[in-house]
Order: sequence, then structure tokens, then C-alpha cells
Amino acid sequence: MKRLSAIPLFLTLVAFIAAAQTKTRTYTIVPAESSFWVFAGKTGLFSGLAHDHEIGVKSFSGRVVVSEAGATGGSLELEIDAQSLVVLDKKPSEEDKKKIFNSMHNEVLESSKHPKITFKSVSVSDVKQTGNDAYSFVVNGDLTLHGVTKRIAVSVAATITPQQLRAIGKYTLKQTDYGIKPYSAAGGTIKVKNEVVVNFNIVAKAS
Repeated sequence: MKRLSAIPLFLTLVAFIAAAQTKTRTYTIVPAESSFWVFAGKTGLFSGLAHDHEIGVKSFSGRVVVSEAGATGGSLELEIDAQSLVVLDKKPSEEDKKKIFNSMHNEVLESSKHPKITFKSVSVSDVKQTGNDAYSFVVNGDLTLHGVTKRIAVSVAATITPQQLRAIGKYTLKQTDYGIKPYSAAGGTIKVKNEVVVNFNIVAKAS
């Protein structure tokens, strides 16, 4: 009888330990305090007559879940409104900005057909603690862009406290991997490089 009565107690203890080990914190991204921007370099025969482009992302949302045991158990879900991308370049005229904007949405991203850009992590690896509440790690996940999904790995540096998470990093992607034809003009003598760099500075608050 004693052995039988000990079984429920043992199972309860196991469940309690498992719950403690998997306890998590959820953080919601604060767009007003965060930023995403894309650097697109120029190339082509007459690239000296053109300029690099910086594209800003104005509308996005997401959440980060972090295990209280450490960054290894974290996850990230992010959604970007493709139609919210804007031209940040200061050099071109307003007319040129409008042309770049229209080409970006109508010809390059085809944002009316593919209105959402999403990222969903599947694992976190190479976690290193670099200071008090500071970590570096790699987020592995699926990026869906222009209707194409690819598994990517993004290096991140973050500070994590019970109240707030801040993460910075960048990732270089090839537009053609996502079925995107890089922007070009003047018969291809001026065009944007296939590789573009996505930069981010995320602030998320505990929710």
C-alpha cells in the first residue's frame, strides 16, 4: 500500500520539476522602440552614377519567448507588412524616391501579391553569456519572403532582463533565393546587388 500511495506523489514531483524547468517569459515587440532597415548596394556598368539604397520597415509585430533557465530555450515569431517598406535615401529627389518605391512594391517585392513577410524560429544555438544579462547566439528559423520559405541562421546579440529584451543583429540574403529579380534600370547598367543586408534593433517588453 505504501508503494502504491508513493506513485502519485512521485508523479506530481516529476511534473513540478518539469514545469519549473520549462517556465518561460513572453516579451512583445514594441515597434515604436524598434527598427528594421535594409541596405541594398549598387552594381552595374554605370553604378558610379547611382547610389546605394536604404529601405525602412514601418509596420511589424512579434513576440519572443525565453526560458527562465537561459536563452537556449527561446523562440521568436515576427510578421512584417511588406507594403510598409519605404525609401529612406536622402540623396535622390522626391520623384526618384517615388520611382524606387513603386518599382520596389510593384516589380521587386510584388507586395500586393505577397503582403506578409514572416519569420518563425525553430531553434537557438551557439549560446554564449557575454556579460550580466547579455548573450550572443544564433537563431535558426524559417523566413517567408515573396511567397518563398527558406531556413536561415541569424547571429544575434541580446540583453535579457525580466522586464525587457533588446536584440541587435543583421543578416545577408540573396534576393534570387526568394524568386525576386533585383531592381535594375538603364538597360541593366545600373542595378541593385543580389545580396541585401537586413539590419534590426528589437526592443520587446514583458507581457
